[in-house]
Amino acid sequence: MTRRLSDGSVWRLTRATLKPSLSLRLYATGIGVARDDAEATKWFMKAAENGNAAAQYNMGVRYAYGQGIPKDNKEAAFWFRKSGEQGFAPGQLGIAAGYANGLGVPQDKTEALKWYTKAAEQGLVEAQVQAGIMFSRAEGTPVNYQQALFWFERAATQKNADAEFNLGVIFEHGYGVDRDAGKAAEYYGRAADHGSSAALSNLGALYQRGVGVPQDQQKALKLYTMAAEKGVFEAQNYLAGAYLTGNGVQKDATQAAKWMQLAAAHGNAATECNLAILYETGMGLPQSYKDALTWYQKSAEQGFAQAQHNLGAFYAEGLGTTKDLVKAYQWLLLAERRGDKDSQQALDSLKPRMTTGQIA
Repeated sequence: MTRRLSDGSVWRLTRATLKPSLSLRLYATGIGVARDDAEATKWFMKAAENGNAAAQYNMGVRYAYGQGIPKDNKEAAFWFRKSGEQGFAPGQLGIAAGYANGLGVPQDKTEALKWYTKAAEQGLVEAQVQAGIMFSRAEGTPVNYQQALFWFERAATQKNADAEFNLGVIFEHGYGVDRDAGKAAEYYGRAADHGSSAALSNLGALYQRGVGVPQDQQKALKLYTMAAEKGVFEAQNYLAGAYLTGNGVQKDATQAAKWMQLAAAHGNAATECNLAILYETGMGLPQSYKDALTWYQKSAEQGFAQAQHNLGAFYAEGLGTTKDLVKAYQWLLLAERRGDKDSQQALDSLKPRMTTGQIA
């Protein structure tokens, strides 16, 4: 199930209301005075030390992001915990993010789930989504799709696109529930309406296959295009293949190449290899062995056997680079070990051109 709010490396927090003093609000917002993060931080600290839970949360935010004070994840976690222990939901979300990602505290998924659940029970939608994700991915707990469903449904009542998207995934694939593609389409549609680009792509796939909705290639193409324009890899990759093969659209090598370039930028090894083939053959792009070599290299370094074979062939023939039989042999050998059937024959043809020392 796709993560949407926590990427494992940064704090993911929420807004909190704080009104401990007029001067604090003025310095923090710049209303009537020059904005002064350092001065605002001083007043937040005074309020936090006096036990104000919202101020403690805001001190956590300031330490987490280095606002008016040097960034310090340990101090951020300290103040989030202080706030959370007073029952302040944003503070609970903050310390949960710390435990989830090992920011300022040792990573501990069980503790993270405990704090996310506390915040979720108070209706904090970000925490509800994170709790759902953790229950669905067995993070800090055995997998529990019923609990995941419960929290995603709670978040979805607040029109949260991430929750609606994940509910679509649950019902499309039958995670802990009977498969219901119609309900999946409904949730994907709601998520798309609330801004989820991934939901556009998944809904496009349902229309393309006619699963849960009437098959409609034109609607599928429209949804895929909307998602692709928003940077969704799966949609870009689909459009590249569709225009290349004429699947549901008229063949158009230029359009195929356009979407293949965008999809390859996401780092998918197979797509990188396909883009290299377009450059090698001049299909939809100016023919360029040099560019082909670059993309074969990217794909091959990720262990993609076809790219390793083709890269070996490029070095063997000196296409886009200086001929290098040793590198050719190395890449072909890697491809052969990954099960590429053509590479063994290529190795047999290459060996007579090499010295014993080069092969060793």
